[in-house]
Amino acid sequence: MILRGEKIITQVFRYKARDENGEQLEGTLEAESKESVADRLRDRGYYIISVEENIERSNLGDILKRFRRVKLEDLAIFCRQFATMIDSGVSLVRSLDILSNQKSNHKLQEAVNSVQESVESGASLSEALEEENHVFPRLFISMVEAGETGGILDEVLLEMADYFEKENEMKQKIISVLAYPAVITLVAIAAVIFLLTFVLPTFVNTFSSLDVELPLLTRILLETSNLISSYWYVILGIGLAIILPIYYYYKTENGKRQIDLLLLKLPLISDLIIKISVARFTRTLGTLIESGVAILDGLEVVSGVVSNQIVVEQINEARNNISAGESMVNPLREGGLFPQMVLQMIRVGEETGSLDQMLNRIALFYDQEVDHKIEGMVSLIEPALILVLGLVVGSIVISIMLPMFNMIQSF
Repeated sequence: MILRGEKIITQVFRYKARDENGEQLEGTLEAESKESVADRLRDRGYYIISVEENIERSNLGDILKRFRRVKLEDLAIFCRQFATMIDSGVSLVRSLDILSNQKSNHKLQEAVNSVQESVESGASLSEALEEENHVFPRLFISMVEAGETGGILDEVLLEMADYFEKENEMKQKIISVLAYPAVITLVAIAAVIFLLTFVLPTFVNTFSSLDVELPLLTRILLETSNLISSYWYVILGIGLAIILPIYYYYKTENGKRQIDLLLLKLPLISDLIIKISVARFTRTLGTLIESGVAILDGLEVVSGVVSNQIVVEQINEARNNISAGESMVNPLREGGLFPQMVLQMIRVGEETGSLDQMLNRIALFYDQEVDHKIEGMVSLIEPALILVLGLVVGSIVISIMLPMFNMIQSF
């Protein structure tokens, strides 16, 4: 135990032990001393092989691991493995201990280790997860709480594994539609800068030495080249001066609302945002209700899952309506974002008591709609980018060729 003033400083110890089946385990524990680690391992029924102070070696790999985010894919694997062990009769603490030794994600490993210690201290699983809410989403914590109450924790974990997999699939599709034009745009910009700063000046110097008059297009591009070469830092500064204020404005509550409202008015993007929001809203709420979470609590969780602030405001209005004993459909209809088919199916679900089934069907339909929308956008973006790139590169080539024609004519 290390004391600084009156504060107890804990250390990290690496242990090796064997469980009751003779299987060797390795891991780390945070404690005041080696004796504390040994006592905790014995309480778990382990035979201790060694306990040593964990000396951190700060290499690049370890540093990168600490900054690595917990991805949806990691959470899906965690839920599916957890559900399998619980369904097989493995105790909660033992399951968490096995999962804490997984090497897939350093941050998730630390969080699971902390959850295990809290559960060992007498906390419920949902309470322990709440302490690590920077890693585990609010939706997951609410679902686990419902699973503990209903005695269906393994079923809830499987549902969450499916949910995280579907969310990850949708996220990857969105990234794919954004990554392709982004890569093409960066390549195009790099090619144009290379042509303007290296290729064009070389030809221009040759033409100038031969007293060839440069055409207007060539002179314009040459001035652009000189501007980029001489004042690139000014251009970069202007770009940052435009982007950074917008970024920080979007971080404010009013800024996020205004920009989200603007996105909902853009021709192609608005339809995709609405479809993604509807799919996420219905899938999340349907999963929560199906697992026994009250609809008011479910809507509160959903409002943190949907990213667009305008859609969130409509969901909160729907929650207020349900609190007053009315249908959630009316505020969603007044908002004008949710399609009529969705509203009709929600109303039928409310009237027949099968709201969770209706929401899951809507989610399935809009997952397919999002797929079709993304495919359509890619089919439009690809030829548009190729056309723009062709025009820009073609203009540079023409600006190089025109002086050559003039030189030939002068001869």
